[in-house]
Amino acid sequence: MNISDTIKDALEKKGLRSLKDASGVLGISPELLRVILSKGHLPKDKTLGMIANKLGINAPLLILSAHQEKVPTEVKSFFLEPSSSKTLTVKRKFPLSHEQCEYLEKILTPAEIQLIRKFRQVSDETKTQIIGYVDFMFATKRVHKNNGNGNGNGKSPSP
Repeated sequence: MNISDTIKDALEKKGLRSLKDASGVLGISPELLRVILSKGHLPKDKTLGMIANKLGINAPLLILSAHQEKVPTEVKSFFLEPSSSKTLTVKRKFPLSHEQCEYLEKILTPAEIQLIRKFRQVSDETKTQIIGYVDFMFATKRVHKNNGNGNGNGKSPSP
């Protein structure tokens, strides 16, 4: 199911049938909503997140679905299909201890520590999706690096 169908279904469940009413609830222009629903326009992630939150849709899954729609067919196999399962709402069983944090601060940046904390809180299915995305990004960087320019970013080195 593409994002326009997902949004249409959520709007119907909320009883929002007109573009004017729906766009008012979502906080976007009727024209933007029209092109999303009828022409398959993929808005910015921030807009998708806002739409998802107002419709009670899982925002990360909606954004991931949008990114899947954007990528070329040969790369789509790197993505896993999003699941409609609920995100984890229970408290973590094994948060990082103070000692673990002190040790990690010596070897990791604060952003890396936060990433580990967040990773430990998601479901196993989401962990699999994250690992798949990281593998995809790593493979993409490796392909660019091996294509002859050697700088790993897919751009020609500047003189």
